[in-house]
Amino acid sequence: MMSDVMDNDLSTVYAPRFAGFGVRLGAYIIDVLVLIPVIGASMYFTMFNPNALAFLLISILSAFYKPVLEGLYGATVGKMALKIKVVGAEGVPVTINQAFIRWVPFLLGAVFSWWFTYGMISGAAAEGISGFMEYSMYQQEQTAEMGATATIGQLSGLIPIISALFMLGNARKQAAHDKLAETYVIYRDQNSGSMS
Repeated sequence: MMSDVMDNDLSTVYAPRFAGFGVRLGAYIIDVLVLIPVIGASMYFTMFNPNALAFLLISILSAFYKPVLEGLYGATVGKMALKIKVVGAEGVPVTINQAFIRWVPFLLGAVFSWWFTYGMISGAAAEGISGFMEYSMYQQEQTAEMGATATIGQLSGLIPIISALFMLGNARKQAAHDKLAETYVIYRDQNSGSMS
């Protein structure tokens, strides 16, 4: 009798197939492709027609892509395409709060980048920039003037990468942002072949 109860308990244990680094990287690449028009607009308002306000608005709107889609649907377009999803403990749907908590490392990297770029293109010296080469030379001058601040701004883009590398060392394949939000990324179909 006792062994029957134990067997039943073991059969109901939640044991999903966790999505690994490779499939999650693939989903990220698809998401970048989906955002190419937004990235292009951001580059336009940075390099070709510097407009600090337009840059900032486009950047903020694009930044909400990940947490909003994951909060509402459990996945971004890239995750949907590769049939993976974000879930909370025991496989419950991810909450909007968890989706925004997962977003924190990305937000930290973005804020420093926005601050650095906004500072560069909001100045009077940026008004005469009319092309990529002029922008590149201006960026080099500004980076040299800003010194360590510019280096911190540029290195902050590594925060999401460092967070993602955490998944390489644990069985549940949780990145640091997954651990922070108490979420997992799993395959939608738990019986399909592995794409880790």
